[in-house]
Amino acid sequence: MIGLMEQKKILFVSHDANRAGSQLLLLQLLRLLKDRGVPMHLLLCSGGELEREFEEVVGVTRLYQSYKVSSTPLTGKILKKVNLYKLYHERSVQRDNDKIIAEIEQQNIGLVFVNSIANAGVYHDFLTFLHHLPLVLFVHELAMSIKIYSHERHLNFLLRKTDHLIAVSNAVANFYIKKYDFPQRHVSTFTLIDHLHIDKKLKSIQPDILEKTYRVPQDAIVIGGCGNAEWRKGNDIFNWIARQVIQKTHPLPVYFVWVGAGPQHEIFELIESDIRLMGLSDRIILVPPTPYALDYIHRFDVLLLSSREDPYPLVVMEAALQEIPVVCFEDAGGAPELIESDAGFVVPYMDITAAAEAVIQLVLDPSLRDSMGQTGRKKVLERHNTDKSVGSVEAIIQKYLPLQVSEQHNQ
Repeated sequence: MIGLMEQKKILFVSHDANRAGSQLLLLQLLRLLKDRGVPMHLLLCSGGELEREFEEVVGVTRLYQSYKVSSTPLTGKILKKVNLYKLYHERSVQRDNDKIIAEIEQQNIGLVFVNSIANAGVYHDFLTFLHHLPLVLFVHELAMSIKIYSHERHLNFLLRKTDHLIAVSNAVANFYIKKYDFPQRHVSTFTLIDHLHIDKKLKSIQPDILEKTYRVPQDAIVIGGCGNAEWRKGNDIFNWIARQVIQKTHPLPVYFVWVGAGPQHEIFELIESDIRLMGLSDRIILVPPTPYALDYIHRFDVLLLSSREDPYPLVVMEAALQEIPVVCFEDAGGAPELIESDAGFVVPYMDITAAAEAVIQLVLDPSLRDSMGQTGRKKVLERHNTDKSVGSVEAIIQKYLPLQVSEQHNQ
């Protein structure tokens, strides 16, 4: 019993609770660590639709509880760099900040786990009272996102303080080792996919959601894309590839569906007007952000990852788990590490024609789709075994904060 009294907690820091990759990954990680009895607390720097789900798993302190921040999701909008954190320095908030600091200090924190470099400013300006503690940084970002989501000065400070860096793919790990001289011996790669959770969710999905909601014919061959609409995700590239594929496979019922593009995204109107002017409004369908993303992805025959930069998108693993082959670009992030030459096609960076040809090959050859899809699922299960993955994060944490966690998983 005495041991429990002194048990220190891990403070996880999330920049918001929007339904996007790094936040969903964190939510999965927290659920799985909770099952292992790891003591934790979460600092949410801003709200979002996953708030309630976070609260079901972990105690939450809100940095923004003292003032209402506009509820428009930041995803897809370039964060206004006009010192996001000016808020902290205004006198009126000082009292609230003191209250938040007291609340965190009561938690008996022994280690800070920062999820995403988007928290560099908060760590630098606000979490000064925790700067003496060991820090684990989980990075999901490459060059473009770094420019959007952090100040160079804050990021350099955060990396200097980081004891261990966890990257979502080799592409991301190498980027920080090369560009920021981060010591390789303190870097791990880790990606989490809770495949049991996803397999369970797949049992209760609506298989004909596309047919019902968007009147897509039953025999349609669906090429899917997914994510918040933004320049980095290559929605424009997705449409250009779609145009080539649809022209060359006519009269086959080939449909392109992007899940996660809505009017709240800055480039939405541009994408929509492109589609209209190409005369493809009935063939390229934009589905706004939805909690039913998995239901839509389940209907994809091929996932087309059109991203200019994507560290290691969750959707690639979700698709592979559902035996959906993937077409992606070389040098655009971590996806090629999983896809290789047997779970889809990796084509030269931004080569629209090569991507279109790869998609056409998959459209015309259902047995190739099946075999590549099956290989994809096998690879996700082998390489991203949930238990092993969580075990490796737990081992990193243990190095800096010895925990007395339940032994049941280690037997």
